Amino acid sequence: FAVYNYLLDITTWNKSVRRGFIKVKITDYAGNTVESEMNSEASTFQQYKRVKILTGFYQDIEKISKISLTFSTKTLIGPKHKLRILQMTLKSLNNPER
Repeated sequence: FAVYNYLLDITTWNKSVRRGFIKVKITDYAGNTVESEMNSEASTFQQYKRVKILTGFYQDIEKISKISLTFSTKTLIGPKHKLRILQMTLKSLNNPER
């Protein structure tokens, strides 16, 4: 399978440190949706610190109409928290002109 790689660049607003996983869904104007395949390591999110995450999709979506992010702690111990995002960029590494 071909993998289309993207760099997800996130700056968070939470005052407390958050550790967890991000799942990205992208949807085109026709309603086709693909979900990301990310590495198995939890990311650490701190207030006003940028985090860059490499993610891949098994299909390429040319004209993105919607991007959805889901934050999860999965098996990490502790209560569930929200991840407040201040800024986010999703850049295609296969097609940098997008």
